[in-house]
Amino acid sequence: MFLFLMGLTLSCVGELDYETATPGVDDLEYSCANVIGNITCDFAAIDSEGNEVNLYDLMGTPVILDFSAEWCGPCQAAAADVQHVQDSYPELTYITVLIENSYGNPPDAGNLSDWEASYNISAPVWGGSRELVTSDPIGTGSAFFLESWPAFYFLDRDLRMMGHQKGYSSSVIEGWATQLTE
Repeated sequence: MFLFLMGLTLSCVGELDYETATPGVDDLEYSCANVIGNITCDFAAIDSEGNEVNLYDLMGTPVILDFSAEWCGPCQAAAADVQHVQDSYPELTYITVLIENSYGNPPDAGNLSDWEASYNISAPVWGGSRELVTSDPIGTGSAFFLESWPAFYFLDRDLRMMGHQKGYSSSVIEGWATQLTE
């Protein structure tokens, strides 16, 4: 009886098209998810000169993403350590993505330049907005989960999310920098 039912089930399934069953590299932007283990979704931001920059331009390089706000004390503590980490691990890119300026608004190129100058940072500082983050841990979609400021995401060379850290800890950042560059 079991074999009969199994035969009926298999006959209903039909043949699988293996060529279309697995997404390819061209499908990355459609199969992205900002959760651990997945390729992160691309996003656009501005740099300190006002130019548009994209996360996927960094494909092939491990990345530490630091989502911060100008008004945030722990974010300022993290900013003081950015250049040390970038200099110690030149094969990775440490990006600070400022989401809000001191007034809670999306930062402009001037805010980004001021942040770089205040903390002596030559590592990239990008400006984004609240559209890049969400407080919903389940329905992140293409946004990054932000439970507290700052929030860090650790991406391998394929921009696959390997880990997440809420709040600032220099030892955690150093540990991830070491792991990403091994």
